Amino acid sequence: MEYAAVRASNEPAPTHPCGANLEYDTAFIELQQAAISKREQQFGDAVIAAVPPDWRQVERQATRLLERTTDLRVIALLTLAWTEIDGLAGYANGLALAADALERHWDEVHPQVESAGESDPMARVNALASLTDAQTLGASLRNATLLHVQTGAITLGDAATLLANGTTRTILPAPLEDAAALRSALKAAHAELGIVHTLLGMIKRTESRVATMLDASWVPDSSAVTGMLRIVAEAMREPEAAASGRAEHIEPNGQRFGQRIGERSEPAFVPVAAAQTGTLGSRADAVRALDQVCAYLEAAEPAHPAPLLIRRAQRLLQMNFHDIVRDMVPEALPQIEALAGRTG
Repeated sequence: MEYAAVRASNEPAPTHPCGANLEYDTAFIELQQAAISKREQQFGDAVIAAVPPDWRQVERQATRLLERTTDLRVIALLTLAWTEIDGLAGYANGLALAADALERHWDEVHPQVESAGESDPMARVNALASLTDAQTLGASLRNATLLHVQTGAITLGDAATLLANGTTRTILPAPLEDAAALRSALKAAHAELGIVHTLLGMIKRTESRVATMLDASWVPDSSAVTGMLRIVAEAMREPEAAASGRAEHIEPNGQRFGQRIGERSEPAFVPVAAAQTGTLGSRADAVRALDQVCAYLEAAEPAHPAPLLIRRAQRLLQMNFHDIVRDMVPEALPQIEALAGRTG
């Protein structure tokens, strides 16, 4: 089922705009179970290979649930299924559903921020965080095809790693074996790869909604996804002199996505002259450098925990002192506010 059909089936009823909270409904529990891979099993000498989820079945179960409820947890699982099935275009469709839900029915969409008269945004924020987390949707997006060539394809994750580090552990198809050739290929397919900008814009759209309705400290960390997208988006925008190499027979991934999500959005930062010299000339350069460090560690040392801390540091870069204290040591916030004369 495509974006438009799901969007139409999720039209709200006037009296109950987002339906019931189905968190404990059997269908919701079955959906969560359907999205989990079956691990490899061994019985004596017999080894039963791991079995990935049936993503078409996950899609069907999620879309049926969305006829009864508007729930970001269900949308996140549908987004995962769509990304596994349709790659970047599927991810765009899922992000559009989430953004629409937040913009149309912030108060009513599940999980709700207000419960029993008390405000607790944590469940809402956790559901949104699953749209850009490194382990599930981030991993699926890393494996999504970015470009096709006659001899194969290159994924978003491999492209970001190659651009950031100049090398990758994956054997890449010709003519994309080196970063210079990939940059030329990306520039050649710039018009068709607008989805990269679209995804960055949609993530920003959701983050802005959260920051407006709550505050910036509640915005989930999206850098596991935006880091890859920014590296690719920047390569697409580099001056022609910085992108030499071969670009023949290059095609974008070609997946379709909903017409309502086709608007292009600019990437989060623009390359500057300092980036070409290896020096840092702005905060944008610093963010890009941290993205490159994360891309390298995630490719070369995937078990190393440093990227988790680096990505948190990236998020803190966007905050003021007050928000940083609230994020890192909230129990100290009353004392800080008292010292600053912000009592009451």
